[in-house]
Amino acid sequence: MLQAITLWLVLQLLFTIWNLRQMPKLGSRLHSYGWEQQYDYSQQNSNTTTHHTYSGTAAGPADGLAASHGTELASTGKQRPLLSILIPVRDEEINIRECLESVLSCRTDSIELEILVMNDHSEDGTVSEVKKVMADDTRVHLYEGRPLPEGWMGKSYACHQLSQHAQGEWWLFVDADVRLGPEALEAAMITARSQQTGLISGFPRMETGTWLERLVVPMMAFVIGYHLPIMMVRRSPLPFYLAVTGAWLMIHRDSYVRCGGHKHIFNHIVEDMELAKAVKKAGDPVTLADVQRHTSARMYRNAAQVWEGYKKNIFAGTGRNPLLVLGITVLYTLLFIWPLLMLIYGLITMQTELIGWSAAAVLTGMLSKGIIDHHSGKPFWMGVLLPASALCLILILLDSWFAGIKGKGYSWKGRTCG
Repeated sequence: MLQAITLWLVLQLLFTIWNLRQMPKLGSRLHSYGWEQQYDYSQQNSNTTTHHTYSGTAAGPADGLAASHGTELASTGKQRPLLSILIPVRDEEINIRECLESVLSCRTDSIELEILVMNDHSEDGTVSEVKKVMADDTRVHLYEGRPLPEGWMGKSYACHQLSQHAQGEWWLFVDADVRLGPEALEAAMITARSQQTGLISGFPRMETGTWLERLVVPMMAFVIGYHLPIMMVRRSPLPFYLAVTGAWLMIHRDSYVRCGGHKHIFNHIVEDMELAKAVKKAGDPVTLADVQRHTSARMYRNAAQVWEGYKKNIFAGTGRNPLLVLGITVLYTLLFIWPLLMLIYGLITMQTELIGWSAAAVLTGMLSKGIIDHHSGKPFWMGVLLPASALCLILILLDSWFAGIKGKGYSWKGRTCG
């Protein structure tokens, strides 16, 4: 058994190394594939206006492309496209100001910018923090959310309302806990305009503070890098091949309309994945991009938030499929927990062969996680946490499942859903 598990883990390690290389970096230009709907955007992008000359230094590949992009717009006299930054907020006093300031600090030589904030009935100082930023920059606009209709998820309704105000060609939905780097928006527009339509998403570099954050939060990137054929997200029309996050999700306005927007998925807990599925079903492309260099986020601040946040989403993320829940539980126990238990048992009983195979399995799994952690901006050494991380993920998954089948629902920011 251990020999078979070790062989499987070695194959998964090789797949992981190859798989991570398939993720396009934000700022790179994308190519279309045969299954995607083709649209002619030449007319809407052909309007001319005053030149906006690019100024700035290029510090890397994405920066160089951004410089080229800005210079190209200036030389052809094309109108700078409007990018709408859409930020739904509910009780985000500690986050929203830094988020807005990071957006406003981005270089925007080749784009125009509007920043729309939807206050979803916050009960803290969120509105006050937004107004402080508004006083210094007129590009920031604050809207008060309407009462939540029956059946709607709170975030989906906030995003739906934001879509009714957005004027941009592309819309970038950003969570309040996300921070953007100086070149983030220029890089995003290069990738977006090369794709022309559809949806682009990427997982920000996750900052962690508490130990449960370190154990659980990096597992998002692990699950994707370890299991999902990343290249198929863009190349396949099948909704099965998907991974996106609402924390950083960019969509063309026409694709949003074609797929039905958040109104079409109003009652889904994992609204970001459902929106991406709808985009694919509408025949538009979806890309999972590497945005680590340009974005960061701290999703949770303590162990309770980590547990409740993942508990809310993880069972819904399996499609509420009990067989998949059991399959994940068995698979992760066999691959990442049982070999460690066998290693401990082998050391106690001094069984050399058992020690060798179990150590090989444990180290191979840890190496895979370390590689994914490093790719995601985390320290390589965090790979050693894999058995504990797998155990935590299993426990949260089971807790989420039990809450779902008992009809208790999930609590988040003063609301109960699911």
